Amino acid sequence: MNSKNLAFLGAGVLVAGLFTPIVTMPIVGDVNLFNNGTNLIGIDLLVLAALAALLAAKDRLRDVMWPGIAASGILVYEFGALQVRLSHLRDSVAKELQGNPFAGIAQGAVSAIQLQWGWLVLALGAGLVVYAAISTSRDEETPSVNLRDGTSRGVAALSLLLLLFAPAWDLFSRSPNTSTNVTRTDAAPLNTNAADAARSATSEGPTAEEAAYVKDNLRLYDLHAKYFDSMLDGRVPGVDFKIQNNGNRTLNKVTVRVVFYDAGGNAISEEEYTPVLVSEYSIGDNTPLRPHYIWQQESDKFYEAKNVPSEWAEGKASATVTEIEFAPGT
Repeated sequence: MNSKNLAFLGAGVLVAGLFTPIVTMPIVGDVNLFNNGTNLIGIDLLVLAALAALLAAKDRLRDVMWPGIAASGILVYEFGALQVRLSHLRDSVAKELQGNPFAGIAQGAVSAIQLQWGWLVLALGAGLVVYAAISTSRDEETPSVNLRDGTSRGVAALSLLLLLFAPAWDLFSRSPNTSTNVTRTDAAPLNTNAADAARSATSEGPTAEEAAYVKDNLRLYDLHAKYFDSMLDGRVPGVDFKIQNNGNRTLNKVTVRVVFYDAGGNAISEEEYTPVLVSEYSIGDNTPLRPHYIWQQESDKFYEAKNVPSEWAEGKASATVTEIEFAPGT
């Protein structure tokens, strides 16, 4: 394979890597770096891949070195930053929940966050782009770096700016989290039992402000609990629902608890989901629920509930909002 095709291949692999899983998180599942176009770092890498392909098409193969190096630098930074965030998250959970009887559950959830194979695909793509430039210089017996040419200087400058964007965005996009409180609202007309009452009595109470906001402004509706068809797991229990914010404040976090019932109306299992989550540690959608906005799943997705026992009566479930977090300044 000649250097030109190698550069095209590297750019293509880099783009493909943006859609491969880089981390698996509880509830959220697999997360990729592109994240439906909402992650600007993914857009940054997409621009670098396009720049490398354009340079290859123009036969400026030595210049593809610059976007290749920039993409490699971004990947090294993002991988390291992710490791640091996970380490801080583990330390924070261990410190804040010290002595809490449920600390083990939270620590187990954090430990379930796992890096995925998408990093290898991304690294391969960036590496192929760099190698294409090196092999071109070696074949032509010319230096791989030539800043005397105006186009080369422009490409180098643009690549440097895109490289510096990653830590700059990381620095300015972080915001402190507000305190988290618990609140509930009924979302389905199904009977609860003594277990639900005991859980409510022992949980922390919401602030009056939060309780009022959830009661007056949050609407959880269109709850569907049934067996869904999963491409990987076949038919699995799952749920789907919508959340509407009818108030005037932005929410950075909304957690929903779904309780599953048997044919006799007895609660036999529950799952918690966090459809809205904005945090410096969040790698998923990271989009707040703004005033008058409605959150819903993508048309072909649903929340799995694999731990629901076979005694569950399909369709019998209730959903409640158990936790909210206001965005700072709202």
